[in-house]
Amino acid sequence: MKIVAVTANPDPLSMTNAAGNALLDGAAEGGAQTELIDLCAEGFNPVYGMGDREHYLGRGPMPDDVLSMQSRIRDADALALVFPIYWYTMPAIMKGFFDRVLCRGFSYDADGTPGALASKTIRIVMLSGGGEDWYRSSGIGQALDNQIRQQTFIKYCQAGDVSFTYIDNLRSGDDEPEARQAADRHLVSLALMGRELALGDKTSAESGDAGARS
Repeated sequence: MKIVAVTANPDPLSMTNAAGNALLDGAAEGGAQTELIDLCAEGFNPVYGMGDREHYLGRGPMPDDVLSMQSRIRDADALALVFPIYWYTMPAIMKGFFDRVLCRGFSYDADGTPGALASKTIRIVMLSGGGEDWYRSSGIGQALDNQIRQQTFIKYCQAGDVSFTYIDNLRSGDDEPEARQAADRHLVSLALMGRELALGDKTSAESGDAGARS
């Protein structure tokens, strides 16, 4: 099993990157092959340009940098997107990942033919200074869920298991013991998520083998 986490934060010591790594560490403990794609550290270009436009219109090839990124997630069994919420949505570099990498001809096709993400497991991990309860009661959470989970991954990409996780009530740069302990609890929870993803795949496979033998 392969699990890929994609993060979007310019600070290599950010909670965002710690969260992505924690999830992958747990997945590795569960026996999965893992890969981290740090969009900022890798200098991913989020700008949808003429090369992307020409490909979308069927008049040109997929841009080389997009092909390279797609090759890294194509064979993943589970994909985790880990990002802070900026102005009630994802950071620009993550939006560019959606615009350029999760494009027509890869993650979906105009005629409805399943794309490369069909039936895959998707985890959306969102970091926020606000509380999860506020996002859910304000309508922002419903908007994010509709845009990202329901419309993008379930409707267009035909992904299988898609869920949201909030890492909430964070305070950037707060190194007080209470804040550090809360952050550590989040990281432990994400490591467990990664481990469950890896072991869940094994459990499903073993159940299938048992059914075949019975």
